[in-house]
Amino acid sequence: MMNTMVKSKVVHAESFFESFMELKRELEKAATRFQRTMGISVDQYAILHHILENPGKLTSATVADSRGISRAAVSRGISQLIRRGYVVQSYQSSDRRVRPLSLTPSGEQLEITCLDALREAAKTMSGVQLDSNGSALTVGQLTQMLAAVTSKEDPAEAEE
Repeated sequence: MMNTMVKSKVVHAESFFESFMELKRELEKAATRFQRTMGISVDQYAILHHILENPGKLTSATVADSRGISRAAVSRGISQLIRRGYVVQSYQSSDRRVRPLSLTPSGEQLEITCLDALREAAKTMSGVQLDSNGSALTVGQLTQMLAAVTSKEDPAEAEE
């Protein structure tokens, strides 16, 4: 009896791992699609959104700390957003090391456009018919929902 229980746990673990890897592939496809469509990465969008919610109050260090992203990655993302004209850094006269961040009008517009795309993706995912009647979503169900978004024709591929 004990051997059967151990075997069923192993099969369950393998099944979970396969589902997890499929979910990972769908997440990567969604992130790639987002970047192609919006012109910025998902991490850069997270930075934009966070700055929009806290204009003039955040520095790159506070963004990194609050988002759980490394300070180096946030600095790179912010530098790219500044170069592209979406974010500005101002200097405080009392301490030139502190440089609060704000969005430019084009940064605000991009954030709105990205948020609309995410809402549309959520709407698509909400319409997926799932295999189970349980209240908690499984990894497989999340994968099905995300696949509905990533299976839409990629705008970048349609142009080629």
